[in-house]
Amino acid sequence: MKYFSTIALGLVVLGLLSGCATTTAPTESSTKTFDKTTNATLDATSSTSPGSSGSSSAGVEAFTQANFIALKGEMAAGEGEHLAALGGLLHVPANDEENFFLITKNTYSQLYPSPSTTPQQMLVTLYDRLIAADITYQ
Repeated sequence: MKYFSTIALGLVVLGLLSGCATTTAPTESSTKTFDKTTNATLDATSSTSPGSSGSSSAGVEAFTQANFIALKGEMAAGEGEHLAALGGLLHVPANDEENFFLITKNTYSQLYPSPSTTPQQMLVTLYDRLIAADITYQ
């Protein structure tokens, strides 16, 4: 009888552990977030290809719109992958990239003067700050 109860207990434990499997499949929300970011980035970069006439501004605006919250945090910190990507879309020269990061950090309160600041308003202010710092873009 003791042998039977040991086997039964083992089967119960095994059954409980099988419900704790680790999944490597992406969740729906992570997949949607990745897809939205990828699509916005592809839209933005495809419209900034060499030889395109006047569409790079639309690409920068699309990227900024799609990544506005991430850019806000990264501009406050003066670093980050979205901020680096924005600098790339603006064609900020590599030797000015560090200054670009510092400008966004040091003028954060001007770039985001209120919680209702729009991506377009932020970009207008950013362009003004880049001109004032003599950093070429686009």
